[in-house]
Amino acid sequence: MIWLTWRQFRFPAAVVFGAAVLLALMLFAAGVPAAGDQALEFLSNKRGDVQIYTFVTIAMMLAPAVIGMFWGAPLVARELEAGTHRLVWNQSVTRTRWLLIKVGLIAVTAMVVAGALGLLLTWWAGPIDDAQIAGQEAQGIVGSSRVGPPLFISRGIAPIGYFVFAFAVGVLAGTLIRRTVAAMAVTAVVFTLVQLAVPPLVRAHLDPVVKTITVTPENLGGFMMSGPGGEVVELGVRLAAPGAWMISNETVDGDGNVTSTFPTWLPDCVRPDVEKMRPIADPACFKRFADLGYRQRVTYQPADRYWTLQAVETIGFLALSGGLFGLTLFWVRRRV
Repeated sequence: MIWLTWRQFRFPAAVVFGAAVLLALMLFAAGVPAAGDQALEFLSNKRGDVQIYTFVTIAMMLAPAVIGMFWGAPLVARELEAGTHRLVWNQSVTRTRWLLIKVGLIAVTAMVVAGALGLLLTWWAGPIDDAQIAGQEAQGIVGSSRVGPPLFISRGIAPIGYFVFAFAVGVLAGTLIRRTVAAMAVTAVVFTLVQLAVPPLVRAHLDPVVKTITVTPENLGGFMMSGPGGEVVELGVRLAAPGAWMISNETVDGDGNVTSTFPTWLPDCVRPDVEKMRPIADPACFKRFADLGYRQRVTYQPADRYWTLQAVETIGFLALSGGLFGLTLFWVRRRV
C-alpha cells in the first residue's frame, strides 16, 4: 500500500521538492543578511537580496494552497471521478486503511517540507528580526513585523499548520465534490479566505496589549488630512515596542470614545522647517490637545510573543486539520 501511494504521489512530490530546493538555494545564494547597527538600512539598499526575500516570502504564502490543490484535492476525487475506487476498495486493503495510509504519508511529507522551509527562512531572517527588536526601522518588507501578516505564516513552525490544513481542505473538498478541478478551485478559495481571516479575527485577539497614551511631539506618527489644508481625520503615534505588530492605533476623546473628529487648530501643532526639511512640533499645542482629554489607544502584539503565537496557531490548525480528516474518513466509509 505504501509502495502504491508512492507510485501515485511521486510526480507531484518531486515538483514540490524541486521548488523547495530552489527556494533554499536562492536564500543561500543571497547569503545571510549582515548584523549590526545599520543592518536594516544596509539590507534595504541591496535590492537583489530584498527581492529574493520578498519572492521566498510570497512563495511560502502561496505554497499551502498549492499543496491543497495538487496533493489534497486529487487524492480521493481522482479515484471517484475515474470510478477506480470500485476496484481499489474491493481489494484486501480496506477503504479505511487505504485512506489513512495515503493521508498519513502525504501529510507527514507536507509537514517536513513546511517545517524545513519555515525554519530555514527564520534562520536567514534572524539578523533582520534582531535589528528590529534593537529599534532599527526600515520601509517595506524589511521593516515589517514578523508577528503580523504577511511574514508570520511564512516563517517559524506556522507553515506546518497551514500546509496540513490546506491539504486537509483539499482532501475533504475532493471527497465531497468528486471532481478534481472543481475541488482544486474550492480548496484555493477556502484556504485564501481562512488565510486572510485568521490575522484580524483570531491572532489579533489572542491577549493583545492595549495601551492608552498621551500624544506628544516625540511619539507623534503623523496626521491624515482630508485634503491639502484640510482638517485632521486620523492621527497615529509611534509605539515604543520595536518589532511589534500594530493592530490598531485609534484616538479616543475625553469620554473614552473612539473619534475621528479633531480640533480645527490641530494641524497648526506641526509646521514645516524649510531649512532642516523636517516638521517642527509645538509642545504647548500638544499639551492643549491632551488637556481636552484626547488620548491615543494602541493595540498590538509584542515581538516577544512570536513563538507563543506560532505554537498556538500551529496547534490550532493541526487540530482543525484532524477534524477535517475525520470528516473525510466518515464520508468515505459511510457516504461513498
